[in-house]
Amino acid sequence: MTFEFEKTHIHHQREFTSLDYDKMKEIANYYLINGNLNGLLALSNYSQILVAELISESGFPERAILSMERDPEAAVKLYRQVRWKLNERSRSLFKRLIAKIVIKISSGDSRGFSVNSKEYSRAYSPGMEFDLEKTIERMIERCKKVDEMRYEDIVASDKRRRDKSLIMILDSSGSMTGKKILVAMMIAAIASHKLRGGRYGVVGFNSTAFVIKSPMENKDSVKVIEEILDLVPIGYTNISDGLKKGLEISYHLKNPKYLLITDGEYNVGEDPRKVARRFKNLCVIHTRGKRDSRGSVLCKEIARIGGSKYFVIDDIRQIQRVMRSILD
Repeated sequence: MTFEFEKTHIHHQREFTSLDYDKMKEIANYYLINGNLNGLLALSNYSQILVAELISESGFPERAILSMERDPEAAVKLYRQVRWKLNERSRSLFKRLIAKIVIKISSGDSRGFSVNSKEYSRAYSPGMEFDLEKTIERMIERCKKVDEMRYEDIVASDKRRRDKSLIMILDSSGSMTGKKILVAMMIAAIASHKLRGGRYGVVGFNSTAFVIKSPMENKDSVKVIEEILDLVPIGYTNISDGLKKGLEISYHLKNPKYLLITDGEYNVGEDPRKVARRFKNLCVIHTRGKRDSRGSVLCKEIARIGGSKYFVIDDIRQIQRVMRSILD
């Protein structure tokens, strides 16, 4: 086997056993420079420390960043594989890069949710409230200075938009890895983009529930997505506690929508169907696993009892359509 072949074709852990450390590091460096995330993933299965040390020393070349944009799932998997072996600076940089890429991808996928959407189409007239953030964005898009502003440049505030709210309830138990975490990150990115004038909250749960973002908290969306990315898949699956926490943080909201993201394989706590009866608008996204028959049935029942819709996401390209159905 030639070294050139080794660099371009090794993708299984067993193929690294015959190589010494220096050879493996040279291959890893080749992968990093050329943005071969799957190659780095394969190598990290054999030696997380080697890959983490290389990233900590070298950072991320342009091709590696472009590969993250093309394949964010591989980027998420690689980060979660080596994160605790990276130095603090590199871990923070890697995490921030992925969060910003997810926001970029999600914003691109959700153009139907942008300024040009019908809910921003109200013409402004003197005396109306206006959306400062959107007005600034419009001025930038039109390449105008402040002293060139006209009434047609002002984005009127739409009360219907401000009243919208969503509470995400996210399963973070042992089965939530890879693509499932990426789906949750993208949903949070779209919710933050769509509901900038409204409210959204994020609850996580494994054996117990915890708050990632309160709907009244003005928390940076990048930070929210970073925290979802850093969730550790541990513990049991207590869906009922997650639902209860979602209700708890939303008591002050007017007609909020709820979104449960889970594989439905609960194994501790109260039967979540009992708690679902307390909801009026509880959507469920089922993240299917190897054993999805029981989980699928439960998720469908929770959505039916909670008075809303059931979805399955097998491809991240489906997220735009699902979120439009939930939020519009």
